[in-house]
Amino acid sequence: MNTRKLLMGIAGLISVALLWSCASTTKLTGAWKDPAYQGPAKKVVVAALAKQEAVRNFFEDEFVSQLKARQVDAVASHTLVPFAQMGDRKAAVAKIKGTGADIVIATRLVDRKNVETYMPGSPYPSHYYSWGDYYGYVYSPGYVAQDEYVYLESNVYQVASEKLVWSARSETWVVASSQELIKSFVKVAVDKLAADKVIK
Repeated sequence: MNTRKLLMGIAGLISVALLWSCASTTKLTGAWKDPAYQGPAKKVVVAALAKQEAVRNFFEDEFVSQLKARQVDAVASHTLVPFAQMGDRKAAVAKIKGTGADIVIATRLVDRKNVETYMPGSPYPSHYYSWGDYYGYVYSPGYVAQDEYVYLESNVYQVASEKLVWSARSETWVVASSQELIKSFVKVAVDKLAADKVIK
């Protein structure tokens, strides 16, 4: 491989890395809002239904942080309901209602998938400097790219009536650390909640 090709390959890798770092790894795949719901909510409780305590705490704290950045009063459920008591629905509901919150935002993992995609030839097919380069690309062996995706469901319930008023599903491409993926998800969710006037 000559120097020019090597430099172009490195530049391509840097460009992809920058794209991943700037672009959101989460997209909403569907959202619904009860047309009768009158927002925005003044106080919110955030609940992550996670199997790992550390994940639950980080998720809720990040959600609360982003809500507070929008001047929304928010409380993480882990400050109300200890991890060991998450299975006690009656106690959890009582503690959440005791906060005086208008709504609770509950998020859970619904699916996780690994997707394999066959990529023919070189992973850098956009640089053809000569017929020889193109010919070599066409006859070079392909490879299989493996991508992981996680699917989350977020539901918003009115605290007093426990009625569902908003729901959304999302797809997150797992290309970063868990904390970065959570931040990406929360930003997308909070933006949509604001756009739908569930929060201000």
